Amino acid sequence: MAEKSRSQHNTVKVREQIELSREKVARDLAGMRYELDFPRKLRRTFQHNPVVWIGAALALGLLLALMRARTKKVYVNASGKPVRRRDKKLLESGALLGLVKLGMTVVQPMVAAHFAKKGAKK
Repeated sequence: MAEKSRSQHNTVKVREQIELSREKVARDLAGMRYELDFPRKLRRTFQHNPVVWIGAALALGLLLALMRARTKKVYVNASGKPVRRRDKKLLESGALLGLVKLGMTVVQPMVAAHFAKKGAKK
């Protein structure tokens, strides 16, 4: 008889543990659903900060409206075949930047001396 009562006691404990673990899993699942409900989170942030969302939408719309469509120019010769045209803008801008850099290295000591003299007078 003693063994019977122990087995009943053990089964009751096991059932209680199973019930508690089921409740715990249900709570964790409900919490996970809450955390993964992105549309609800998005609606809530829009309700709490509408000015920020509207401002961001306006800025994005303005940016998209002001962006120019990039078009590729295709040059064709008299026979109708495409001709590859060398783009000289890159070469010109590179040469211009090189000249500016060279000029700055020449002018920099003179500018530094000028400001040093002004600083010494004060």
